[in-house]
Amino acid sequence: MRHKSILTLLICISLIFMPGCWDQTLLKNISLVLTSAIDQGEDDNAEFSITYRKVQQSQSMEQENTGNYSTTVLSTEAPTLRKARTNFSRIVDQKIDMSKMQVMLIGDEFAQQRLLPYLDMFYRDPKSPLLANLALVQGGSCVDVINQLLKEKLIVSDYLNNLITTASRSSQVSPKNIQSVRSKMLQTGEDLTLPLLHFDQSKQLIRVKGVALFNNDKKKGELYGQDAILLTVMDNKMGRYANFTKKVGSDMKSKESNYITIQVTDSKRDIKIVNPDHRDLTFFLNYEFTTSVLEYPKDNLDTDKNIQMLNKRLSVILTKEAEKVVAALQEANSDVLSLGRKYRVRHYDEYMKMNWVNDYPKVKIIPKIKVNIKQTGITS
Repeated sequence: MRHKSILTLLICISLIFMPGCWDQTLLKNISLVLTSAIDQGEDDNAEFSITYRKVQQSQSMEQENTGNYSTTVLSTEAPTLRKARTNFSRIVDQKIDMSKMQVMLIGDEFAQQRLLPYLDMFYRDPKSPLLANLALVQGGSCVDVINQLLKEKLIVSDYLNNLITTASRSSQVSPKNIQSVRSKMLQTGEDLTLPLLHFDQSKQLIRVKGVALFNNDKKKGELYGQDAILLTVMDNKMGRYANFTKKVGSDMKSKESNYITIQVTDSKRDIKIVNPDHRDLTFFLNYEFTTSVLEYPKDNLDTDKNIQMLNKRLSVILTKEAEKVVAALQEANSDVLSLGRKYRVRHYDEYMKMNWVNDYPKVKIIPKIKVNIKQTGITS
């Protein structure tokens, strides 16, 4: 009994000295920013935009009754993001909180200058939304995209997040967030891609177009459609699957019978440095794609001979397309496959004899893809 009394007394004393929620942030006192955007402004300024919702008691009660949410879009021009936040604080009647931001859009024109300095604020604030997805916008400004989604009465951040996530599952893009891009922007010998969204103003339609290619923190090129998918697979960033539709014949009267659609379900990669001499550096990129047939109207997959013939044709086709992808990367001086980093790790002395940023476009890179069809359909 005595021990229980002492224990109770100690618990009571401990409760007195326990800290409370001294750092709490109540939703009713802040304006949550869920989506932000950066477009090219005037006079060397950037145009920053945010979407936010006020969470107040009167508004909450109204939302509960109607089920409608009101989202506000604000824009301001400033030389830095921190200055833009100061400008916003003069307009918004509550404290702006970006800690829950989910998506950050970047205008195509703006991305062609250095991007890292404008992200600097996020790497210094402990409450930064480092997991927010980044995406580039073509065909219009980022604000145009946001206004179109609001016009359709959609939740902007949810829609864009779902659009990027869905595209990543089919390997159309490789999602990047604010945290993951920093190291690639600072590191020589590896570059990044960002999802590329296109706004068709005539149709008022937003779609995933491909990927933007970066050299350090500047956008230098892009890849679209199946070329973007192939790059994602070659970079070992494949989602759940990757689909390719290829023309494998021209002898059939019905055009659709000359095409095949395959799904890559697994990919193996082997990067070899055949000649490590910096004066004649050569990379061999060997890939093996495990695939299944999704559509083939010609339907002659009942023998191993026919399957092996298709494997050879598809291997040749995809190898040629891989060569085009590599050529596009070198033209943009974008080392997305991180070949420079691999070369530096394995042959440091030779690497130090060259300037990778200037010499990368001249390096010999030879890709080869081998296709193995493992499944031909549920009725085969």
